[in-house]
Amino acid sequence: MSKRNFAILLLSLCCMGSIAQRYPRRKILKDLATLPGFENAFIGFTLYDPAKEKVIAQQFADRHMTPASLTKLFTYYTAKTYLPDTLSALEYVVKGDSLIFRSTGYPLTLHPNHCDTTVSHFLSGTEKNLFYWPRPTEDKRFGPGWAWDDYQDYYSAERSVFPIYGNSIQVIVDNKNRKWQVSPIHSDLKISIKNASGTHSRLTRDEFRNHYEVAFKTWSDTDSIAIDTLFSPFHYSDSLFLSLLSKASGKQITLLQGAQKPKNFRKLQAVLADSLYKWMLQPSDNLFAEQLLMMVSGQYSDTLSTRKAIAMAQDSLKFKRDLIWKDGSGLSRYNMFTPNEILTLLKRLDMHRIIPLLPQGMVSGTLREWHSPEVFAKTGTLSNNHSLAGYIRTRKGKTLIFVLMANHYIVPTETIRRNFSLILSKIRKAY
Repeated sequence: MSKRNFAILLLSLCCMGSIAQRYPRRKILKDLATLPGFENAFIGFTLYDPAKEKVIAQQFADRHMTPASLTKLFTYYTAKTYLPDTLSALEYVVKGDSLIFRSTGYPLTLHPNHCDTTVSHFLSGTEKNLFYWPRPTEDKRFGPGWAWDDYQDYYSAERSVFPIYGNSIQVIVDNKNRKWQVSPIHSDLKISIKNASGTHSRLTRDEFRNHYEVAFKTWSDTDSIAIDTLFSPFHYSDSLFLSLLSKASGKQITLLQGAQKPKNFRKLQAVLADSLYKWMLQPSDNLFAEQLLMMVSGQYSDTLSTRKAIAMAQDSLKFKRDLIWKDGSGLSRYNMFTPNEILTLLKRLDMHRIIPLLPQGMVSGTLREWHSPEVFAKTGTLSNNHSLAGYIRTRKGKTLIFVLMANHYIVPTETIRRNFSLILSKIRKAY
């Protein structure tokens, strides 16, 4: 090799080394302190190299912060540990000419986005007389620390022993012709037209009655999209559930209120658990997360209880006792996790199994419009709080684990997302 070529090679190696050092710990920490919107916020961060078992950089990693939907990572780990690979849609026992069934907490029955007809087909196919035995539950319609005035928003569907249709109605609105279609159709789910209009179509509900108002958006010939699909939770009751399921199955179902619990239940299998985990994690579905913890408790008790599922997970899975965990979805403002606790969980997870279930940057779920395809991570957002935690594949072929948590900012969340993207882009290029 000539001296000139050797010099060029040496210069190239030096440049590559400098590229790797372009984003060292001190520059990361500087960005965490000075990027727009970060200066008045509380930013928790940790970056970890699992191959070297080494923390590259961290800030406030032991401080408790609001995780929002990062809570779903703990729900996933708990469900994966305690639930079978194939989930049960219900449990039943046959006695003479009667079939008695009860819930497992399963949330997919006739769901508008992932419609599972396992239950309705099973019930419609039997000649037995049908009886529903409602399991006891400790859970109220909302979790502790939820915002009560979110009751009419899809992300705040009520928890229940036996969800049906995602505990929500779907209204397809034709703004041009001022028409609408609703599913499910039921006499207790009443729809009326609101005369007011605006730039968006809207669906609103009375808090304790299933009375809805549809408001069409103002239509003009320059609009390209006439159809909107709107969702809103319904106020759940056993009577509404039984009526909806009876109609879907074409069978009369009798409620066994106060009856002694039957014995020797058999399980009616439904979807693979990983399917539900993916549908929970990628779009960050709150009802799925809540019901999964209820399903966990139902494996060991007749009573469906989020509190018991969390207590069991903290005891047997050895989550730290100072982890403040109140619900499955992360809607609760009472939840308080540290970045290090989230990092510990991500280190425990089977990377090859969890990565396909997570949102992918510019590809799927809540990251469809953000970050890069090398980012696989769970988002968490409540007003003035945004978090992102997961895995990033770097240009050098490494897979690093990261946790980014921004609490108490007063800028638009879009600004925080841009900051996260900038930091992750620099990490991907440098490491």
